[in-house]
Amino acid sequence: MKQGLVLKAVEREVAVGLPWRAIILGSLLIPINAYWVTMMELVRYAGHPSNIAPFANVIFIILVLVCLNLILSLLGNFTRSNWLKPFSVAELLTVYLILSIGTAWVGHDGIQVLMPQIVYPFRYASPENRWEELFLSFLPRWLYVSDKTAIRNAYEGGHLFWHPENFRPWILPLIGWGSFCVALSLLMIGLSLLVRRRWMEEERLTYPVLYLPQEVVKPDNPIWRSKPFWLGFFASAFVDILNGFATLYPSIPSIKVRVWHYDPLLASLFVGYPLEALRGTRMSFYPFAIGLGLLLPPDLLLSCWVFYWFERLQRLIGLMVGWTQLPGYPWTNFQAFGGYSGIGLFALWVARKSFSQTLMRSIQGIDKNEKLGLAIFVVSLAFLLVFAKAMGMSFTTGTMFFAIYLLLLISITRIRAELGPPAHDLHHAGPDEVLIAIFGPQGLPKRDLVVAKLFYWFNRAYRSLPCPHYLEGLKISKDQKLPFDKTTVVMIFASVISIFAAMLVHVYTFYAYGITSKFVGPAITAFGGEPFWRLQGLLASPPPLNPYPVRAMVAGTLFTFALMWLRASVTWFPLHPVGYAISTSWSMNVLWMPLFIAYLGKMGIMRVGGYRAFRETALPFGVGLVLGEWTIGNLWLIYGVARGIQTYAFWV
Repeated sequence: MKQGLVLKAVEREVAVGLPWRAIILGSLLIPINAYWVTMMELVRYAGHPSNIAPFANVIFIILVLVCLNLILSLLGNFTRSNWLKPFSVAELLTVYLILSIGTAWVGHDGIQVLMPQIVYPFRYASPENRWEELFLSFLPRWLYVSDKTAIRNAYEGGHLFWHPENFRPWILPLIGWGSFCVALSLLMIGLSLLVRRRWMEEERLTYPVLYLPQEVVKPDNPIWRSKPFWLGFFASAFVDILNGFATLYPSIPSIKVRVWHYDPLLASLFVGYPLEALRGTRMSFYPFAIGLGLLLPPDLLLSCWVFYWFERLQRLIGLMVGWTQLPGYPWTNFQAFGGYSGIGLFALWVARKSFSQTLMRSIQGIDKNEKLGLAIFVVSLAFLLVFAKAMGMSFTTGTMFFAIYLLLLISITRIRAELGPPAHDLHHAGPDEVLIAIFGPQGLPKRDLVVAKLFYWFNRAYRSLPCPHYLEGLKISKDQKLPFDKTTVVMIFASVISIFAAMLVHVYTFYAYGITSKFVGPAITAFGGEPFWRLQGLLASPPPLNPYPVRAMVAGTLFTFALMWLRASVTWFPLHPVGYAISTSWSMNVLWMPLFIAYLGKMGIMRVGGYRAFRETALPFGVGLVLGEWTIGNLWLIYGVARGIQTYAFWV
């Protein structure tokens, strides 16, 4: 009884209004943002804002709205219209949330991977690769485009996608996969509602990714008058301005801060035995990444570059002692999966009583938000299992698949809520690869194996995973005293619009530019073919069961538990298990050097001047580095899209 009264008292403290102007604006910007991200990441292969947290394109749009506030303030002197008044903090953060959801779905690890796969298998099937014999008969035709005319026009380009011969074959795949994506978004929203109380109110996690947007939208923020901020802003802006002109006019010198593929000079350092094991090591000096590093906790910064070199050391030692002869050594992706699993399992175990209470409150209807979350979670999970069954996957395999996926959702969302690292990839270690590692390609029914690889598109990597954004949306709702249930409706609405806008933008770009005609980058062809070429290898010549990936997963989990025990037992122990989980990723190969620089700078300033000196100098300088590069960098990308030319890309 007392618990119910307390919950009702808390609910009464929450305002009932929603920033409708911001919701309308954010909804209108979703398709524009989807087109912009698709042009940057898939067509032009430059910028890649969805590969970093927070999303650079969304922060840029919020900055534009903050600048627009100055004009709206002047207009407010001449008109009394509420629609022309300056945007409030709640409105700006609502737009941020909506566009973050939109970018997550259209991004590099979402629908951007799905859409090329819909049209790929029936384009490249041939007698030589034996796809027809191996797996095409197992593909659900209602989810893939098999019409020869529609496929040819999509690859050639120069066509209008709304012509019946082009668009009609896409209708069923768009409806089918679109409904699957909506169910997937509902699963994540339901999960976020269920973990919200534990992580937001009981553990009081800090949600560091929200720090930057909250600083940008804060009215009369002292940071705008900070000299270190403007020093950082103009320093990174100068680098991007100079490099932007150098890209257009090669005679102009540039400042090399990014590494494109592998730098020849760096590669020359790793020649001959045994240093050849370190080949592929990258070195970069992204100003914005240094700035983001200054916003991260010191233990995470230290752990990122220490465990990155721990992985490099494994390769070096492995070559010296002959372990590289073992298939797949050093299995870093499966080690990382073990790290993520350890974090997720530990989060579930320490909060087991709290989560059981959440479940009881949801069933009894004591908390309407948790009741809503449980209902959404159960219905969406049931839909996904039925959908997988309709595709041909057994309920047993489907249950294992989505259990592993849920563990990853919990782990990644927890990592973001607690520490806010700029990237959390986990490439090629999703539920599909984990099941293959456990049972072997011959240990799974052929139909289950095929369907598991058809789910590859949302498990290729997890950089733009929407789930953390949903939980951060609930954090915004709490801070701005917006009702959770109505914020949930807004997130569902934004997800539905984002999913179908992303799909339609991709179909448009396919027919306008041609998949093999005007697409600059290799991503679209790689995304389309990766699961099917992998299936060909698994089915044409099934490899024997390899025990080492499972051992790597177990070792990664146990090592993560050991790190957690050391942090709890030894007060001075400086390494964080999250650093181990994320440091074997593709992104950390690019980010380790900027984070190392940020660590040295942060610790040096705090050792000399203390936390106050860091707060007054390094922190605003870091924010300036981020905003300066993301402002000029995004302007260059917009200029390139508008002119139809390649311009400087500030990232990757």
